[in-house]
Amino acid sequence: MGVDLMSTPFAWSYSRLVNYETCPKRHWHYDIAKDVGDFNVAQGEGHEAHKAFELRIAKNQPLPLPLVQHEPIMVKLAAMPGETYTELKLALSREFKAVGFFDKNVWFRTVIDLCKVVRNLAVVLDYKTGRPKSDATQLALMSATVMHYLPTIKRVRAGLLFVNHATAERAEFVRDSIPEIWNEVLPRVAKLQMAVETQEFPPKPNGLCKKWCHVTSCPYHGRGTT
Repeated sequence: MGVDLMSTPFAWSYSRLVNYETCPKRHWHYDIAKDVGDFNVAQGEGHEAHKAFELRIAKNQPLPLPLVQHEPIMVKLAAMPGETYTELKLALSREFKAVGFFDKNVWFRTVIDLCKVVRNLAVVLDYKTGRPKSDATQLALMSATVMHYLPTIKRVRAGLLFVNHATAERAEFVRDSIPEIWNEVLPRVAKLQMAVETQEFPPKPNGLCKKWCHVTSCPYHGRGTT
């Protein structure tokens, strides 16, 4: 396929795993070869909102005018007790050890939008600007990674905050949950790694085909399964 995937150790993130499971071929073009341009207005607005929320919590910088309706929730988040971290970049090695985000032995990376730590409790949040949908795996991975990083943490309350819909998905994990979390995720990661090693990324028709995927070389482009 023209990209040497074996020159660097295998590393993944949850977004890459989801993209691969949605469509391996799309994942190849968007995340690896990066030969498809895709200006997504909704994604751009999401990035802007994330940055504005980060500055509001970390530096008490006022929200820009298009986002001022979110000030009440920002006030509540800022007032939550505990040591505060925003845009927290965490990475693990294959041995589940904490490593630098760009270290050579990185195996997994995640970015947590907001983390609050109070003694042996951590609260982790991810802002979502799209429509509400369940994502138990992301909640679990954020929680496990924080517990790997901070051995004193015994319990994590995790949430996906759908800011445009005034709702959230929540879950709570304890340290004993870590093996169960990885036992669910690792078989899925193994399939992604196998695809990288074999460089096999077949197309998989899905709901993005008709309007939201720009891989024109795909046989399902513009039509999906119909």
